Amino acid sequence: MIPRIFKAFTFLLLAGCAPIALAQAAAPDPGRANPRNVDATQFGDIVTLGPNWLFAPGDDPAWASPTYDDSGWKIVSTEKPLTDYGYRDLHFAWYRIHIHLRPGTRNLMVGILNVDGNYEVYANGVRLGGSGKMTERLLAAQESLVSYAVPDNLAGERGDLVLAIRCAVNWGSSMGRGASTPLSSESVYLLSRESAPLIASYVAAHQGGPELLLGILALVAGLISFALYFALQSQREYLAIGIYLLADSVMMALQLWLNAVRFSFPVHVLDFVLVSVLTITLIEFVRLVLHLPRTRWILAMEVVCSLVFLVTPLHTLGIVSNTLNSVFFVPILVMKIVLPVLLLRGRLQGNREAGLLLSAIVIGSLADYWYFLRNLAYYANLNALLPYFPFTVSLGSYQINFYRVGDFFFDIAILIFLVQRTVRIARERNRVAAELEAARSTQELLLARSAQPTPGFHVETIYYPASEVGGDFFLVASMPNGGLLAIVGDVSGKGLLAAMRVAMILGVLRREDSWEPTAVLHNLNEALLTQGESGFTTACCVQIESGGRYSVANAGHISPYIDGLEVATPPSLPLGLAPDQHYAPVTGSLSPDQKIVLLSDGVVEARSSTGELLGFERLAQLTLKSAREIADTAKAFGQQDDITVLTLARTA
Repeated sequence: MIPRIFKAFTFLLLAGCAPIALAQAAAPDPGRANPRNVDATQFGDIVTLGPNWLFAPGDDPAWASPTYDDSGWKIVSTEKPLTDYGYRDLHFAWYRIHIHLRPGTRNLMVGILNVDGNYEVYANGVRLGGSGKMTERLLAAQESLVSYAVPDNLAGERGDLVLAIRCAVNWGSSMGRGASTPLSSESVYLLSRESAPLIASYVAAHQGGPELLLGILALVAGLISFALYFALQSQREYLAIGIYLLADSVMMALQLWLNAVRFSFPVHVLDFVLVSVLTITLIEFVRLVLHLPRTRWILAMEVVCSLVFLVTPLHTLGIVSNTLNSVFFVPILVMKIVLPVLLLRGRLQGNREAGLLLSAIVIGSLADYWYFLRNLAYYANLNALLPYFPFTVSLGSYQINFYRVGDFFFDIAILIFLVQRTVRIARERNRVAAELEAARSTQELLLARSAQPTPGFHVETIYYPASEVGGDFFLVASMPNGGLLAIVGDVSGKGLLAAMRVAMILGVLRREDSWEPTAVLHNLNEALLTQGESGFTTACCVQIESGGRYSVANAGHISPYIDGLEVATPPSLPLGLAPDQHYAPVTGSLSPDQKIVLLSDGVVEARSSTGELLGFERLAQLTLKSAREIADTAKAFGQQDDITVLTLARTA
């Protein structure tokens, strides 16, 4: 489902949590009872410090000194939020703990993990290091394990070590301004110098392992989606889910960055911008899969659900209240109901792809709702009404939360969807290709039969379809009196439908019993009108008597040419548009050394790679050539449409 859709929001609700794997690896904490006297003389490789610490709000450099009198400091447990102790509106806070080490302890390091806010670490007044600037109070955190070396012999001969942690408290918090809790129950460790890098690697692997695998899975699925979109640009759902998956992979990369380095406010904002992109693209993806129009309510849902994620960064800055911040997430929860309902309805209506996506989205939606209800119950003190159930599942030493489970099933479902959708489209295209091939073969056969033997005339016909099947047609027939009738035409539209119209027109022409061009076009026009919404057809019909006299009738087609000169015909409507049309004839005489050229608009509309049309200016000279030369010239110039050329000449 939407990966980490409440990640940054719930980061404000729950101030970090140490990995269970590291907690299990650490020795029992010796400082739970009394942070003024922590016995670490048995220290080996790792010791957890806390959860009890000495605590003071405010900021004073003297609090880092081992000689500072902290007897008046309150003991707090990091297992509880600071608000339970009445602390709010904090800018700075200090934690102190007194540790007794074995005299002569060397190679000691302090490990810091999952700290909410910026911090500095001091040992016996010596600054060991820190994370972030103490003057910055925007949202920051450190989720990775960072170790700071303690100088040897710093604890002296007695082995006394006072560890002090200065914290710049995050301003944004679900409990109010400056009310976040910097340390968790397992944020601070004593480590040996040898074990520190191994434990850090162990923590990083357990924190970032699932995100790494899911990020790679999302990236691969996203690249496949984009590749399919570029191949099938009519399938816009490929584009929508491709953007979603690539944004998802970027978010997983951000999570790896958080685990490896630190969380900061710019990353926090980027996180929510990416979630906004995820929200829009997910809604669009579902809409496109279900073939739904982009209605106003869908558009409103996209806009509202994407903008609400920009509210939480304002809450982080303390601009938006906790209540308003929570209310703004209601549209997201509503969306998590609407999308499954739409997919369920689509599945019931027979959309199998909707059923495939439904289960994955439901898993993510349930995770969002359960997480929201858990936090709502916790912060409203309603835990008694909502029993606690774990939000994670164990996989070996890894703890995988429900969001990651939802991410995994969603990505797998998308991969299956891409395979099934692509296979289905390939089958449909193969079926259409087979139908086009059958239509092409039929059309070739029909056109081949359209050129009958014509004693006394030399006839040359050339036909170059622009695709598998074309929309041009021609027919040449001998008249009983020794004359010849020829017609060239072009139907509107492309593909299989155009080919079917051509077949119908040729059938009508073969049944035609008139030899007069005017009557032929009139009868064909009436026949086309009976077909209903069948587009329009241009045609030019020529009758040549054995003695050379010719008659030409034209229905919106290119006029014929004789000796490079156009035989001008009266303007008229194409066939199939209006009834009772009269196509006035133009007559003349054709001598034995002359030829009449009929052609389709695919010749004059040939276009070069630079966009230049062949045009009528070149056509006059071109018609002096043979039919094949005319057609080949147009095709080489840049064929855009079907090319048909007929040349008719008397042999005696």
